[in-house]
Amino acid sequence: MIKNLGTFKDFSDGTLKTVFDVGDKKIIEMSLLFNKADKDVVCVPTHHFCNLGCKMCHLTNKGLNKKMTPINSEDFMECLYKSLTKDNIRKTDKDKLLISFMGVGEPLLNLKLIEEVYKKENIIKEKLGYKDIGYAIATMMPNDNILKLKEMVCRLNIPLKVHFSLHTPIDNERRNLIPSTNVFVEDALAYLVNYRNSLQSNKELMEKYIKLHTTNDPIEIHYTLIKGVNDQKEELTKLCELLHKYNIPIKFIRFNPTQDMQRSENEEKWVNKISNSVPGLRIKTYSPPGKEVGSSCGEFTKHYYHEEIETETQKEEFEKWKVKHLVLE
Repeated sequence: MIKNLGTFKDFSDGTLKTVFDVGDKKIIEMSLLFNKADKDVVCVPTHHFCNLGCKMCHLTNKGLNKKMTPINSEDFMECLYKSLTKDNIRKTDKDKLLISFMGVGEPLLNLKLIEEVYKKENIIKEKLGYKDIGYAIATMMPNDNILKLKEMVCRLNIPLKVHFSLHTPIDNERRNLIPSTNVFVEDALAYLVNYRNSLQSNKELMEKYIKLHTTNDPIEIHYTLIKGVNDQKEELTKLCELLHKYNIPIKFIRFNPTQDMQRSENEEKWVNKISNSVPGLRIKTYSPPGKEVGSSCGEFTKHYYHEEIETETQKEEFEKWKVKHLVLE
């Protein structure tokens, strides 16, 4: 039986995170974001835990030895309904929903979940009252499963956008920062362009896609600037070269500092340099919502994943946080 561990609110922007235990302390947490005027955005996981070891992720912890277990669609769907409703009534009244697979886990390692959720789209619409539903994933590209994703998306006409977590354009540095990737940077960018070309050649799919997304480009690069890690001249020069070659829009995600890493101060410099080097390229900067409740990029309610290795001080900090942000048990 699925247990609701609580709904937590970021009072600065309204983000609502609901945390579930589906049994054996297998956690599913979903965040309802209010940062889009025309649609609801729900940020969802694909796994109950992630052990891929990305060094800028707040979930990474070498003291843990948990398995990265794929979430099944039945548990996912029940948690989705409960995240978006209160007393069986939807929390919002928007016509569109974006299901964003950008939570715990790597979407390319659980394509089955994405396919099964899409196939239940009519059930979601019927139960929750949405007219249109779109999809997105964030991937660091651990392998070439984006080719399988492309085949699935085109076969089923899924309006799905791919956000590629690049974070450095230099292969050896990227493998140090994101050790579980087995794809070279230029290969990853070529896969993205191939994905774009395949979707844009599918008229029926793109008509659905444009309803749910702000542009007709189904790919985007994510880059988080970290002080002294990936924000130097060498990275910027290489990035400009690759953006000119592949013409992929880029979004700079503002970093939430960890104990060992801090946000770079070079964002404005990088944006200006890229704008001048690659005229016409779409460039965005982005402060992720939900920071107070662990819904920002790379952040989670760590207590529910790290409970067995928490110190007494960390447990006390969690209890204070819970009192401040818990709005529904």
